[in-house]
Order: sequence, then C-alpha cells, then structure tokens
Amino acid sequence: MLARLLLLTILISFSVSIAQNNANEVLKNIQDKFNSIADLSAQITQSVNDKVNLNGKVFYKKENQLRFEFDNMVIISDGETSWNYNKKQDKVIITDYDTEGNKILSIRQIIYDYPEDCTLNTFESEGKQVLELIPKDATISYSSVKLFINTENLITKVLVDDPATGIIQIDLSNYQLNKNLPDSYFSFTAPEGSQVLDLR
Repeated sequence: MLARLLLLTILISFSVSIAQNNANEVLKNIQDKFNSIADLSAQITQSVNDKVNLNGKVFYKKENQLRFEFDNMVIISDGETSWNYNKKQDKVIITDYDTEGNKILSIRQIIYDYPEDCTLNTFESEGKQVLELIPKDATISYSSVKLFINTENLITKVLVDDPATGIIQIDLSNYQLNKNLPDSYFSFTAPEGSQVLDLR
C-alpha cells in the first residue's frame, strides 16, 4: 500500500513537472514569435460577460507603439505618451504611457512581465493550445488569464477572469505581420476645437 501511494505521488509530481515544462515551452514559443515581429495589425473584438462592447482594429509596432481604432474611440500611444480620443464627446485625454491605466495596453508586459508573477498551466481547448496564467500575488485584480494560441504561435483569444467585472474576452483575427507600419500611425494631434485634458 505504501509503495503504491509513493508511486502515485511520484507520478503526480512527474505530471505536474511535465505540465509546467510544457507551459514554459508554450510561453517561449509565444515570446519567440513576438520577437520576430516588427509590427502587426489585427481585427479585435472585446466582450464582457458575453456582450460585445468594443469592435475594431489594433496596430502594434516595436517597442510599445499601439493604436486601437473603435467606432467611437481611438487610443494611441507612441511608447511615451498616450492619447484617448472619444469621438462622440470630441474629447482627448492625454497621459504618460507608463501610468498604471496604460500598462494593460502593453503587449510586451502581457507576454514577458505578467507570466513571471503567475503560475503557468497549459491545456487544449477549441482545437487551440491554451496557456493559463494564475497570479501568485493576491493583490493582482484578476483570477486568471487564458491565452489561446494558434499553430503560428499567435494569440487568437484572451479570457480574463476578473472578479469585479466578470469574464472579459478579447478575440484577435486577420493578422497582418511586418507591413512596415509608419510612425505616423502612433502619434495624434487633437482635432481643432476638441476638448483636451492633459494629465501628464
């Protein structure tokens, strides 16, 4: 009986070790793919608790240049300054890129920094490899993040379990890679007459 329990313990430990190694390998594949990309664009849809609230396009260029285009909103960052333009209100909010609210926009942070503070698991779902990140620190607001990865090691879906908000789902599709996006995509001039709130 003791030998059987010992064998079971060894097998469980071995399985956990393999799962952890697989998760680290999946993460490395994502990071390697990301390192090979100079710029990208993709269709993006965000849902909260199965209700779509944002639909548009995302553009990214190394290192932290970002542009999100939605129906009534444009969010742009050149890596130092961020602009959030609400078209309906004709209002621009300007902040430093490294403020806490902007950090979640950093693709680099999601791929490199967050995993260091998480336990990693991997499994298959919907025909995709899934990398699950579970925070080790209770002060982090979300319970888990699941990254769905296609065969090209690109993230096609992100599921964030946030106790305060619910399930946030971000779908990415129609990737275009290394198209030499111009820097002008990642700067913003407030339209004449718009309200500007500079919080830098």
